Order: sequence, then structure tokens, then C-alpha cells
Amino acid sequence: MTLLKNPTKELQRPLSAFRKGIEKAINRTWHAVERSPLSVFNEFSTWPAIDVAEDEKNLTLRVDVPGLRAKDLEVEVSGDLLTIRGQREEEWNDQKRGGSYRHERFAGSFSRTITLPSYVNADKIDAKYDQGVLVITVAKVPGAGPKRVAIRSS
Repeated sequence: MTLLKNPTKELQRPLSAFRKGIEKAINRTWHAVERSPLSVFNEFSTWPAIDVAEDEKNLTLRVDVPGLRAKDLEVEVSGDLLTIRGQREEEWNDQKRGGSYRHERFAGSFSRTITLPSYVNADKIDAKYDQGVLVITVAKVPGAGPKRVAIRSS
């Protein structure tokens, strides 16, 4: 049986390494936020928020992008992937901030990609932007769609 010379020091070593690892991760994240604040939304949450609805004829996506203009947005389709990109320019530089003491509105770029179902026609997409909401309508292929499968009992 081996006795620890100094049990407190022996136990502190792994905890110290763990604490240093956590501090390093926090510092890396903080520096990434300073470089591109919107990247935090891409990494840790789903921003911008997107609602998806479907009816007999269309698949409709509603994307909340307040404060942007239509020219700040891009919609692209590649195969079954629909990608929405945007960018918000910084409105203030250090000289314009003057007496501001709080800055919560972020500047930078974002990207969201949605997988489209196989029964939509990617050639028939319409995108409209009004009052901070981007509405993307994708036509469904007539007669196509999810098929219900009957389940038999044995």
C-alpha cells in the first residue's frame, strides 16, 4: 500500500489542470467574440430564428432578421440545401460612440442552412423581405410528398 506524501497537493494537481483548461476555453471563446460577435450565435444557438410551415402547395420559411436590408441578405440553393446568409455592418466606430456605455447590437455575418425535403421544386423559390422578416416560399412538386405506410400487426 502506497501512502501519499501530501494528499492535498496530490489532489490539487488534476483540479489545477482542469481549472487551467476551463480558463483557456473561456479565453478562446472571449477572443472569438471580440473578433466576430455574431459567431457566438452560429456556434451556440440558432440565429436567426426560422419558422418552417407547409401546406398543400408550398414549404414556407420565415426568418427573423431585424435591422438588415434586403441587400444584406443572400439565399442560395445547392441540391437539397437552402442556405441563408447575411451581414450587419458596424454602425458605430470608436469616434461615433461618444458617451455610449453599452453596446449589445452585434455586427458581423451569419449563415443558416436548412435541408429541403425531396418533394419540393428547388427551381421554384421566391424570397421576399419586409420589416425585418425574410419569407422564402418553395413550391412543392404536385402529387409528391411524404407517404404514409400502413403498419400491419403480426
